[in-house]
Amino acid sequence: MRKMLFVATWLALAITILLTAGMACWGDTGRIELRPKGYLLTDEAYVVPLADGRDTVEMLESQAAEIRALRRYVSSQDRIVDTISADIAALEAARVREREAWARSVERLQRENKKLRSPWSVGLFAGYDVIHQEACVGVGLVFSFWRF
Repeated sequence: MRKMLFVATWLALAITILLTAGMACWGDTGRIELRPKGYLLTDEAYVVPLADGRDTVEMLESQAAEIRALRRYVSSQDRIVDTISADIAALEAARVREREAWARSVERLQRENKKLRSPWSVGLFAGYDVIHQEACVGVGLVFSFWRF
């Protein structure tokens, strides 16, 4: 059993090494060449064929167009957010004004209720005096013992 495990491990390792070595020379990797120093470039660099360079430029241009479109979309969203935040600020200011008006109204009503709760009042009256058989008009000061 131990020998079988040893052989399986070595077999798996050998297959992995062989597959890894095959990946290095796979496909189009031979088209990119390493040029020595001084060949139209100051440092060692990878020289890419012209067709691949054109594909890369086309890809960069399409990505730049997508980025411009996304930038326009984001800026339009920024304008929408700015409009919404301005509306929210206006609503907040209106809410503050409404709250202040409500507080003033409550204070006024409390003062009026305090005046109305007082047992003292001044009033005008007019009537007909049956005993003297004449009309009468007057001003009076009244204290209320009982209200209904």
